[in-house]
Amino acid sequence: MHKGESKEVTFIFTNTGTRDLLIEVVTACKCTDLLWTREPVPPGGSGAIQAVFHSETMELGPLEKIIDIIANTNPIVIEATFKANILPAK
Repeated sequence: MHKGESKEVTFIFTNTGTRDLLIEVVTACKCTDLLWTREPVPPGGSGAIQAVFHSETMELGPLEKIIDIIANTNPIVIEATFKANILPAK
């Protein structure tokens, strides 16, 4: 992607546990806007975490970003990652 562009990635997940999944908060760097399933996800149900990454302030080159998901899981914090390669602005 070129510096200054924004890209979206959506993580789809399935609750493989035996009780409702409750996501309390999802966090990432200031360069990433996040939306996630707010209602309880029953066992076998699916949800999503949408991340919109903004590259305006990033250095050129490859990078990896981490999204922390805090929920009623074990462990309590789960990580999702995405990668980008920042190219010079068009």
